[in-house]
Amino acid sequence: MESVVTWQFPRRSLVAICLGTLSFLAFILTAPVAAAEAVRPSNFESVISEIDPPAPQIQVQVLGGDSYLQVTAQPGATVQIPGYDGEPYLRISANGKVEQNRRSPAVILNSTRGSGMGGSGGITAFPSGVSSKAPPDWQLVGSGGKVAWHDHRIHWMVSDPPVVDGSRVAQDWLVPLTVNNQQVTVTGQLLYLGNTFPWSGLLAVVCAVLAAFLARRGAARLMLLFGASVCAAALSLGGILDTVPAIQSSQPLTTTWLPLLLAGIAAGAAGLALLAHRLSEQLRMLILPLVSVATLAGWVAPRVGLIWMPVVPSVFLGWIERGGTALVIGIISGVTIAILVRPLPSPQPGGSTDKSSGPQSAIPPKS
Repeated sequence: MESVVTWQFPRRSLVAICLGTLSFLAFILTAPVAAAEAVRPSNFESVISEIDPPAPQIQVQVLGGDSYLQVTAQPGATVQIPGYDGEPYLRISANGKVEQNRRSPAVILNSTRGSGMGGSGGITAFPSGVSSKAPPDWQLVGSGGKVAWHDHRIHWMVSDPPVVDGSRVAQDWLVPLTVNNQQVTVTGQLLYLGNTFPWSGLLAVVCAVLAAFLARRGAARLMLLFGASVCAAALSLGGILDTVPAIQSSQPLTTTWLPLLLAGIAAGAAGLALLAHRLSEQLRMLILPLVSVATLAGWVAPRVGLIWMPVVPSVFLGWIERGGTALVIGIISGVTIAILVRPLPSPQPGGSTDKSSGPQSAIPPKS
């Protein structure tokens, strides 16, 4: 009697290889995000205390928790923003034109969160021509009377967490401005907040258990991944809407749009597997789901802190961001478990995945 060849070990090996390879690719894709110091959940929040003297011609806001300062000037108002050595750095003209002094060291210092001023990415030398004593070289960078820039004075610059008392104040800060040729000082405080109860982590565990149970079936496996991808895309759009609306943002275009791109790839892989029934079973039920899982894992990586960190920079409410992220984490975890346990899912009730031909048994049934 001809022996039956099983695919148990090769399929499990394929799962391990695909997971490792695709996870590595997802890590490579998301590496620029970490290098650019994108706005992420954190324990820090910078708040403005006072504008002295009051300047009704401008509005000053902190964006991204503690990442950016934004100044919006009314039409006709002029604003000058000095660099760290008092040199001309940014200016808003009466017609709303926004310019940057390319020779200001602040342009380079503000390009990343940790550069200069004792940060881990400290800069010790500047390119030729970049100096606080050099004459300004103005470059048009925006319009509309609004500019946002990363400012080291409003966030924590060392790796060790601050020691705070009951006031939660990590440091006081001030940023000088000149509004209509009048000196104005913006003062504020950087708050260090404790971690919150990780209810979204518990939600992720519940979702993972349910997803692992449902993903035993092929259609459910793909629909779960497609739904998680749509959720990730929606949250990514919220992040784009919350993006700092100025060239002074240290987030490059790839950082801003990469989460939506990853969510789109995941949705495309799951959607293709759902619709393209002529593809091989391994491609539809194993390879494409793994592509979706890996890209969603890359999407989740910079958002894991949402589970316990109190400051959630987003246009959405915090519980929406936390709940949506927990849902995605739970689904990809559950589907991954289901794939490892059963790489090719069970057939649908009444169906069969058996593609062999010929007699299935040499023993006739008993009469």
